[in-house]
Amino acid sequence: MSNRHTISFTCPACRQAFTMTKWTNISPNDDPAIRKHVMTGDLFHHTCPHCGNRMMIAYNCLYQDRQKKFAVSLQADRNQPAVTPLLPGYQMRLEHTLLSFVERIRILDAGLDDMAFELYRIVVLTQVRRQHPERSVTSLRFDAVEGDMIFLQASQTEQVKLPLSSYQNIAEKVKKSGFHPKVSGYLTIHSKWVQQSGILDVLKKQ
Repeated sequence: MSNRHTISFTCPACRQAFTMTKWTNISPNDDPAIRKHVMTGDLFHHTCPHCGNRMMIAYNCLYQDRQKKFAVSLQADRNQPAVTPLLPGYQMRLEHTLLSFVERIRILDAGLDDMAFELYRIVVLTQVRRQHPERSVTSLRFDAVEGDMIFLQASQTEQVKLPLSSYQNIAEKVKKSGFHPKVSGYLTIHSKWVQQSGILDVLKKQ
């Protein structure tokens, strides 16, 4: 069930206070329309009524999809406890930035194995840098899966479009490896996690 309440927020531009809606629990199953607002980041987009300053405001909250069995907790304020109830049978992920929070939801909502995707991201990024050193690509963000294609965002204006099978090949190797991270509770998955998890050693033995 989605839960929200109204809080007072001070605009960093004009220093005037205004009220905004803060969500603590977000459930697309109860309110399907909210899913799109999370995916686009609009749920966290606010405009100061005093000076018109437009801003993204991140705060601790939990996105829980009961149908697809995953939960992503955003701990934007590390001084406050994350909204992370244990949910048996769920894929449970923890993120600390709004950008990674939204991306993680996009990845899991698309039905991708996010551990395999992080491996895939490293492979594609290495290839892009090798083939196009002049572009100075520093990161790739998951955008969408459409048909048999996967789209990654290299910048605000540039997309990388690849066959979905290129991801599926890596996902199949991860599945066959039988690798399962030794963790109870929420997991933060990124490139550093891939390097430290032991999954690369497992795949080398295949």
